[in-house]
Amino acid sequence: MIKLLIGKPGEGKTKEMIAKANAALSTSKGNIIFIGESNESIIEIHHDIRYINISEFPISSSDELIAFLHGMISNNYDIEKIYLDGVFNLFITTPKELCKWLDKVKMMTDQHKIQVEVSISINEDIPDCFKPYLTA
Repeated sequence: MIKLLIGKPGEGKTKEMIAKANAALSTSKGNIIFIGESNESIIEIHHDIRYINISEFPISSSDELIAFLHGMISNNYDIEKIYLDGVFNLFITTPKELCKWLDKVKMMTDQHKIQVEVSISINEDIPDCFKPYLTA
């Protein structure tokens, strides 16, 4: 399952993602991963959540990000939820590319029965491919 948290830059998506990840600890039976683009939020993440600063890895494209996620899952079958915050600012530059990436993530989440929540900063109209994944 994929959920998108979409808003304009500076609207508090990171704080909301952190709150969701921390709250998920009380109901999660598996591991939770939080991936951010810097170490800025690391102190707000509960210590039982695996925090990954994606900028510390040599990833330069959306396909490499998918491969990274598959590698994490293949190494740890107990992963239940992955939160991706702001990483698309680094790897994915257009909504069209993000739509293709979401198709790949959907296949991964269906196959491995994990949940992925993604925050996306966008100033334009929301593409139709995002709509099935929007959070309430």
